[in-house]
Amino acid sequence: MTELKCFATKSIGLQSDLRLNLVLSGPDPASSKSPTVFFLHFWGGSSAVWSRVTSLLPPEWPTAALDFRGWGASVGPDDAGAYSIAHLAADVEAAIASLEPQKVVLVGMSMGGKVAQAVAGRGRVGSALRGVLLVGPAPPTPLVLPGEMREQQVHAYDSAQSAEFVARHVLTSPRSGLGDDAYEAMVRDMLGGNRWAREAWPAYAMAEDVVELARRIVVPVVVLGGENDLVEPVERLRSEVVGNIGGAKMIVLPGAGHMVPLEKPAEVAREIKEFVDRHATRTPEVEEKMSEAEN
Repeated sequence: MTELKCFATKSIGLQSDLRLNLVLSGPDPASSKSPTVFFLHFWGGSSAVWSRVTSLLPPEWPTAALDFRGWGASVGPDDAGAYSIAHLAADVEAAIASLEPQKVVLVGMSMGGKVAQAVAGRGRVGSALRGVLLVGPAPPTPLVLPGEMREQQVHAYDSAQSAEFVARHVLTSPRSGLGDDAYEAMVRDMLGGNRWAREAWPAYAMAEDVVELARRIVVPVVVLGGENDLVEPVERLRSEVVGNIGGAKMIVLPGAGHMVPLEKPAEVAREIKEFVDRHATRTPEVEEKMSEAEN
């Protein structure tokens, strides 16, 4: 019988117009010896995109899924320029600090993957950061869209009709098998973001260059790519993400599109378990033996 996980929320006030929402499960990160798995969502999403994955992780592991500023239940400033990768990375660092975890593994998807690369490269989480798992991540390289295409993306989530088209025909594979309820939830999240959060990613954040930060990452990194991902194709992940992070490994999930956590939750949970078991739960004695074996 599968053990049901209990979820709670935590609200973090960083300034008068900025309040972050975290969805938590498992024991208190501050007292747990198990690593905290910290999840970051895609542009247009919320912490809810990870619910199918977190429910499959061991109940003794603390998990935390963040709503980025302006998305989900988080509140963001009424300022067009306040949604850069640097702003989002600083929010992640503050949210992690509020939990005081002994060990943390970052799991970032799409836009959240680019933010995770920035966080890991900035090094402000310190020695608690044990690894990064990137799921269909946006590359650290700048992506500058032509004006007309950029304008189309800025308005992609303006209506339920346009958001549903993106969800069904761009973000997911025809083989995904997702039901209408999953698409309805995606559309709610897309429409629920505030104006500046919706516009920032296509307007300027995807064009930000965080390559130097990615190249500074010293913790283990695994990149999961969907075989049929139209947003971040496997070859781009290999050249622009894996190619810029020393020692990063690539795993391709057959049949998946961009929404890997929804389309392949069991596979994502399995890869997280293997990654955490290998890189974040070893004792000093085991680490010494592993080092000797690798040398």
